[in-house]
Amino acid sequence: MPVPRPRIVKETRRPVAEVEPPSACLVRPHEWLSEESRSEFESALRSGRPLPLYISEKAERKIREHALKYAPRRLEVMGFLLGEVSSWGGVTYAIVRDVGTTELRSSSSKVRFDPEAFPKLFHELDGSGFDYVLVGWYHSHPGHTCFLSRTDLDTQRTMFDQPYHSALVIDPINRDIKTFRLAGDSYEEVPFALFPSAEVEAERRPRRRKLKIEPATMG
Repeated sequence: MPVPRPRIVKETRRPVAEVEPPSACLVRPHEWLSEESRSEFESALRSGRPLPLYISEKAERKIREHALKYAPRRLEVMGFLLGEVSSWGGVTYAIVRDVGTTELRSSSSKVRFDPEAFPKLFHELDGSGFDYVLVGWYHSHPGHTCFLSRTDLDTQRTMFDQPYHSALVIDPINRDIKTFRLAGDSYEEVPFALFPSAEVEAERRPRRRKLKIEPATMG
């Protein structure tokens, strides 16, 4: 699933803030987790350390509904994970507060953004309402289970190579969902938790957005 890289025309870097992650009493596992993935979630939660990834219920609902909408035709979907990166107790973690997507060109095994829809995508990103960081991407594997293909892995290495970047894969046919990060020359599954958007976001200070991007020139 190749994704054209946007060209950054202005960027302001900021340090990772020390912010406590969503409370263990508020988070929950996704109902589509496999037995093995749920076990990893429970083990990570018992450790008392931040999980690698937290996803708002609002963002999860958008991802799931997007995947389910195109599942009857076995078409893949994709989009960006918008959020922020924080640390707590020496552990860096990412929070997904929302997602961004647009019209797609997809099949049962491939998906990419429609190049003509990039202006609409960037307009949606600019209208997200908070100073987001791209903390990863999502896409669906309708009926094919959850993993990163060779093309997916290339996309992760090219565009999402930071330690906090995640790839969320959802299979709306088999009702499975997993999140992955790079691990050496390959990748590994990482646990994530869902959190109630309103209760947690009220405690996190909004910031003004300082990143401007425009679509890369298509060859």
